[in-house]
Amino acid sequence: MKGPCLLLFASVFLPAVADAQPSGAEKANSALPQVSLVPIAPGGGMPVNEKSALGDEYARSPEHIEAGRQLFKAMNCSGCHSSGGGGMGANLMDQSWIYGGSVENIAATIVEGRPNGMPTFRGLIPMEQIWELAAYVKTLSERPTEK
Repeated sequence: MKGPCLLLFASVFLPAVADAQPSGAEKANSALPQVSLVPIAPGGGMPVNEKSALGDEYARSPEHIEAGRQLFKAMNCSGCHSSGGGGMGANLMDQSWIYGGSVENIAATIVEGRPNGMPTFRGLIPMEQIWELAAYVKTLSERPTEK
């Protein structure tokens, strides 16, 4: 008796899952250009710093950088990275980036997450906000350090 019930359930449930429509966040993310991902291989050599016109656009826009700063605060990124980019999470204030320090590499890290603490934000926030966060985070490493 279990066999026919299981077969009936599978014949109704599986087609419904296959026809599922993407969520609003997935639709929003698919409309924007996606970041290229860098290999996750710390210690295997210097990461390639990706460059793109889109990354340059966000990095040079004071409006996008300010929006990224607001997101950094609102999303509690400072919980790990502190308000200035230090803290218990990866140091964002220096020029040493394990996975690459370009805006594109930073965006990829936000999207994919990284081992040992950085969660993925893929599908959780729109790509535009990821680029804004990446542009702001990049500015943290460009500030002059006190000696």
